[in-house]
Amino acid sequence: MATYTTATLVRNRIENLDASITDTMIDGYIEEAEQILNAIMGVSFIATFNATKHGLLRAGCNAWAAMCAVTFNPAGFTNLAEANAMLEVLAYQWEQVIAYVRDKSVVEYLESL
Repeated sequence: MATYTTATLVRNRIENLDASITDTMIDGYIEEAEQILNAIMGVSFIATFNATKHGLLRAGCNAWAAMCAVTFNPAGFTNLAEANAMLEVLAYQWEQVIAYVRDKSVVEYLESL
């Protein structure tokens, strides 16, 4: 079960997300993002997650899940160039979150919250 974010928040992130992408699919993408983040950090915040305190993790999961959904079916966008532009923005956001959680001092700070 996805913890760090929700399918609704991912849908809100990508206004043009194609209707064929189900919440179950998005939940799977979120869980995948959570596993990646937890593996990189070496710790899980699943049991103690608080959106106010751990927004960085929510942002990362939103970016990853949205990226996966757009890649799976970009039909909601006017053209592929528009979908690709959105993918570039999401990839940049995901990379920024990964850079933060690779920093052990950031993970220690998140643990202290």
